[in-house]
Amino acid sequence: MIIYINKLLILIFLQFPTLVNIFILLLKIKRDIMKKRLVIAMSLVVSQGLTFADQLDTVVVQGAQESYFEQNSSSSMKGESSDKKTPYTVSVTKGTLIDDLQAQRIEDTFDYTTGVTKVGKNADAIMIRGFDLSLENIKVNGMSGLISRMGSPSTANVERIEVVKGPAAVLYGSMTPGGLVNIVSKRPQSEQKTTLETSLQTYMSNGVSKFGSDNGITTTLDTTGPITENLFYRFIAVGEKLNSYRDNVDFKNLYIYPSLLWNASDNTSLLVAMEYGHEDGSADDGLFVANHDISTAASLNTVYQESDDYDNDEGKAFDINLDHYISDNLFFNFDWRSVFHTDERKLYENNEVKQGVTASDTTLKRRNRHQYNERDWHSFDTNLNLDTIIADMKHSLTFGLAGNYRKTDYDRIAQGGFVTPNINIYNLIHGGTAVIKQKDRRKTQYFSTGVYLQDKISLTDKLTLVGSARVDRTKIDFECSRGPCVSPDKIKKSRDFVGSIGTIYNINDVFSVYGSLAQSYDPSSAERTDTSGNFLDTEKSKQYEIGTKINVSKEFNTGISFYKINKENVAEQISGTDFYEISGEVESKGVELEVQWLPTANWQFKSGYAYNKAKYVSGKFVGNTQALTPEVTAYIFTRYNIPQKIYDGRLGLSTGISYRDKIYTNSAVAKRVELPSYARVDVGAYYSINDWDFSLNIENITDKKYYESGREDNRIFSGEPRKFTINIKRTF
Repeated sequence: MIIYINKLLILIFLQFPTLVNIFILLLKIKRDIMKKRLVIAMSLVVSQGLTFADQLDTVVVQGAQESYFEQNSSSSMKGESSDKKTPYTVSVTKGTLIDDLQAQRIEDTFDYTTGVTKVGKNADAIMIRGFDLSLENIKVNGMSGLISRMGSPSTANVERIEVVKGPAAVLYGSMTPGGLVNIVSKRPQSEQKTTLETSLQTYMSNGVSKFGSDNGITTTLDTTGPITENLFYRFIAVGEKLNSYRDNVDFKNLYIYPSLLWNASDNTSLLVAMEYGHEDGSADDGLFVANHDISTAASLNTVYQESDDYDNDEGKAFDINLDHYISDNLFFNFDWRSVFHTDERKLYENNEVKQGVTASDTTLKRRNRHQYNERDWHSFDTNLNLDTIIADMKHSLTFGLAGNYRKTDYDRIAQGGFVTPNINIYNLIHGGTAVIKQKDRRKTQYFSTGVYLQDKISLTDKLTLVGSARVDRTKIDFECSRGPCVSPDKIKKSRDFVGSIGTIYNINDVFSVYGSLAQSYDPSSAERTDTSGNFLDTEKSKQYEIGTKINVSKEFNTGISFYKINKENVAEQISGTDFYEISGEVESKGVELEVQWLPTANWQFKSGYAYNKAKYVSGKFVGNTQALTPEVTAYIFTRYNIPQKIYDGRLGLSTGISYRDKIYTNSAVAKRVELPSYARVDVGAYYSINDWDFSLNIENITDKKYYESGREDNRIFSGEPRKFTINIKRTF
């Protein structure tokens, strides 16, 4: 089967030499010349695409594909926002691409999203434009709070993923400056439809996981339709049982997503939705290395935790969305989201590498840890959108009021007792004993209210000016309910103002140029203090961006952007303590290029290139590279549907190549490990007949050994080896 697929892929690629040349270029060129040649290669594709798109006639083609390009991003921009009216960079991953990738998790799409990098296992382990995200940077339908923290959210309830590049605090409040990830959920539909889907997965990697040894199954039910003429439902349920390629690491997950949509009138709709997630997983702190050298790492399936160590997650969410058109030019929106989340971690965690005389003598000091966390979010956002004429110019005004209450309760039931004896890097003897040391219990309440205003002014038919401003008041109340804590009970208050301004000029129906300035802020927690017990200053950021967009049609779109972000008052934890310090200022600057093209109705192509340089420009790490930030990332993904029917069905084939430059696991030279660059190849085959859809996806078909992320030298996380996923879906 694999040989047959490869032969078909080769036949297809031989018909498209330009694409093959780009693939070869991506795989062979070195890092230091890649940023020059890859841009040139993609520019050739752009020029060919413009010529070819003008020559295409409108025809009905068997096996036609839905475009990956999304013209609007109304959810993340809080109002209808055409790409030609937006002076910022917004990348949208539609459900079509999610299905083609067979992405089971949000993180599975990042390798094919320009400028976005996965940097760990947690839900917020995301890097955009040189900065890591926090949970506040990840929204669900524009609102805060995830039902999962230990792992990336499931895609079962995802309609599309919107990524707003750069600071987005002016519309959403406090967050880090890299960008915003907005998960847009599936909604009830008026047409009755039910799908039952099962995915089977296994690995095939020499010395790591034999074919059929570590398996997984995911089953999804998705049903939607009318209850009455104006009331519609949707119910999605997902069950997973997954065995990792890593020894004794398994997961059992359950997700349920019910929702109701009531169209009270032609002008009013009310959506009520719930989410439930329960995840039982094995604790896994990854690998460690000797002498800060990644070549000394043990086999990818090596696990230093005990077989009964665990990471468990449970979350519930409740959403309300009310939309009402007061008139043709006045729109009212109200959103509420409540999330109740708990997670528990019990393990012997990786703590410190003890260097031996040789690599084989090196051991790992582990620490007994048992922690139980509770997190609650309650937030609302209400806004009015008004289209009006002022001074002979069209204004699209958005006025909003937002409030957020977040409560956290972190209970360190056990932390600090070291496990004896240490465990060897290669010759593992599990077990050992540790003293149970109860540590602190920290409770924090966050209160924030914000008022924001955005005005999108059509200065002329071609020139649009967008200005935004926001004022937030924040109160953080910290309580140490069991000590000793580094900080006693404290209350921290702040008032922050941020703004953004941008303009975009449509030279003609195809070409647009734009420029923008945006700010963001991220107040530190009240429990984070310096060694003198003083609060840390609020982290503040500013981004400058210019770029151009080329929108020929849904068949051909591309854009290039140049940006610079400066983040001040960057806080770092002082090693070996619970104190923090201001380590300086980080500057991140780079360029991003993205191309989406349908050369024919049954062949689609998507590619992206990002160059980023993120370094400390002041402070004790001055000149050092920001941790986990690659200079170059790039990808190409293509799908081709064979126009002729095969046994009365439709056959499609896909190939994706993703590249990531080397990264460092820490900003400090003495602590970091260099994780090498890599290119990964993924392929897929799809077959549809009547109401059945079948797919086979092979991730990392060459079984490339690579490392995705890490922390210092004691927690290194590898990428998955060769993985097969078979998906079967029936639509009723």
